[in-house]
Amino acid sequence: MATNQFYELYRRLAEYRNEPEKCHSAIGELAQLCHEQTRASSLEECLAVADSCLREICQSQTLFAVAVSSWLTHEEDIELAKALVHEASVDHFQATAALAYDLFPIDESLAFLAASRLCALHSSPAISLGWTLSLVISYPENAKALKVAQQLLQHHMNEYPSTTQRLLASQNSPFNSVGLASQALALLEQQQITLTELPRIREFAMSPEMRLTFASLKRSESRDIQRHSEESSIFSQFVTKQHFKYANKTAVEFVVGDEVQETSLAMTSFQLSVELPTSELTDPVSGAMSRTSLWKGLPE
Repeated sequence: MATNQFYELYRRLAEYRNEPEKCHSAIGELAQLCHEQTRASSLEECLAVADSCLREICQSQTLFAVAVSSWLTHEEDIELAKALVHEASVDHFQATAALAYDLFPIDESLAFLAASRLCALHSSPAISLGWTLSLVISYPENAKALKVAQQLLQHHMNEYPSTTQRLLASQNSPFNSVGLASQALALLEQQQITLTELPRIREFAMSPEMRLTFASLKRSESRDIQRHSEESSIFSQFVTKQHFKYANKTAVEFVVGDEVQETSLAMTSFQLSVELPTSELTDPVSGAMSRTSLWKGLPE
C-alpha cells in the first residue's frame, strides 16, 4: 500500500478545508489512487489505509460537498462514496440540526443527483436533509432546484417525520429563514397535533400491573429458553461457566501499599435512538422501489 501517498493527500486535504477551488485536484487524486490500490489489493484494504483521508473530508463540509458530488455521481467511485457517506453518517448520527453545504461552486446537475442518491443510501437525515435545503440557498434562481428540494423534503417528511421535525425545529438550524423549511415544519407540527388528539382505545393500553406481569412472563420464557439450550449444548460439557449479577453499581479493587481497598462506582445508562425509514417498516417492497427511483435521479 502506498501509505506515504495517502498521507500526503491527507496533509493537502487538511490545508484545503476552506478552499474549495483548490481541493478538487486532491479529491480527484484520492479517487485515482484508490482505484490503483484496489486493483493491486482489495477494496477493504484500500479503504482502511484511506480512512484518515475520508475522516478529514468528513470534518469539513466544503470538502464533503465536493467529494460527494464528484464520487457519488460517477459509477467508478460509488464504493468510495458509500464509505465516505457512512463515515459522515456515523459522525452526525445524533446531530441536533441539519448541516448546511455551500453547493454554489458545484455543477447543478451533479448536486441534484447527489441529493437524491444521499436519500437513496439512507444517510443520516442531518446530511441528506441539509443537502436538500442547501439546494434552495445555493441556487435561489433555479426553478429545478426548488422542485428537487420540494420532492426530497417530502421524502424526508414521509420517511423520517419525527427526525425531520426535530432537525427543522432546532434553534441552531441554519435553515430557519428558509420558507420551504418553515412550511414543512408547520405541516409536521400540525400532523403531530392531529395524531395526539386522535382517540385512544383503552383496551389496548396496559396498566402498570399488567406491564409487570408481562415482563415477568417474558423473563421466565427467556430463562426457559436459556436453560434448554444449556442442557442440550455439547459445548457446555467441557467449558466452565461463570455467573455474574448485575446491579446499579460496580465494585473496583485497587492496591494501596500492602492493602487492597475497594470502592464502588455508580453506573449510568446510555442510549442512542434512531428513526427507521417508515417504508422499510410498513412496506419494504415500496421502500426498495423508492430507493431505486431515487438512485436514478428525480425526473426532469
